Amino acid sequence: MTTTNTPMPTTSNEVDQQQANEQLRQAIINKKQAQIEAWTAQIEQMQQSLQTAAESVRGETEKRLAELRQARDQARAQLESLQQATQDSWDSLLQQSDTFFQELAARFHEFVSKQS
Repeated sequence: MTTTNTPMPTTSNEVDQQQANEQLRQAIINKKQAQIEAWTAQIEQMQQSLQTAAESVRGETEKRLAELRQARDQARAQLESLQQATQDSWDSLLQQSDTFFQELAARFHEFVSKQS
């Protein structure tokens, strides 16, 4: 008879902690996904208003929108990294993505402010 050594949580507290960690992790990922979706909606809205913009401002606005799309795509890559993160790399990747998301949010806010 062969015995396997599968590590099992030894207490219900450990199981509860693992479940809480996973729920927190999923909540963070969901929040970042929602932010990316909001940025996508803002980009689309700005693209629509660009159709009526004067030719002189259209080129600069299109350039800024392209930059925002690229940054949004980088945010998606950050999110994918978080989703694939191991428990060991989670904290480091979360800190990096938080910093990136904050910087991107500031860029969106600045761009929208200038468009108003």
